[in-house]
Amino acid sequence: MINSVTQKPYITDKKWQIHKKLVSSTGYAAMGFGTVCGLTGLNNVKFKNKMKVHKYSAYLAGLFTFLHFGIAKGLDKFLYKSE
Repeated sequence: MINSVTQKPYITDKKWQIHKKLVSSTGYAAMGFGTVCGLTGLNNVKFKNKMKVHKYSAYLAGLFTFLHFGIAKGLDKFLYKSE
């Protein structure tokens, strides 16, 4: 009699979908805030509180970039431990 061997998948489809959505969302947020930061840093753009918007968008772009790389590279081993 031959017994078939089945393996558990490393990452289930639901966990993979959540991971993919997190990576995508943080990447788009980082690009958006980076674009806002770059546009407000131009000399031609003039409006009230320009430097405040520029500074906070730069902080948010850095934060979301850090989260994006952390989720994409570093947190996989903690979030999806093989059972």
